[in-house]
Amino acid sequence: MNSDQLRAENDDDPVVVRRNRIDRWNKIASRTGYGLYAVSVVTFFAGLWTSLTTALHFVSGAALVVGSVILAPSIVITYGIRAARREDQQASANTASPAQSGDPTAAS
Repeated sequence: MNSDQLRAENDDDPVVVRRNRIDRWNKIASRTGYGLYAVSVVTFFAGLWTSLTTALHFVSGAALVVGSVILAPSIVITYGIRAARREDQQASANTASPAQSGDPTAAS
C-alpha cells in the first residue's frame, strides 16, 4: 500500500488531514528554501565573473541566510511526516492481517 492509498483511506481522520495540510505548506517552504539557495549561488558567481558589487554580495548573503532559516525546519518536518506516514502504514498493515504479525493469539 503506497502513501496515496493510505491517504485516501484516512481522509476523514482529522490528524491525517492536518498532516497533509502541513505537508503541502512544508513542500512550498522546501522549494522556497532551495530556490533561495539557487539565487544565492547564481548571484555569487555572477558577481565573481563580473564585479562583486555590494548589492550582489548582499543579495547572495541574504538569500543564503533566509534560505537556511526556511529550509532547516522544513527538512526536519519532512522527516517527521515521513515517519508518521510509515507508522500509520505499519499500523494499518498490522490491523489488516494480524496472523502475519506474529501474534500467537491471532492464529487460534
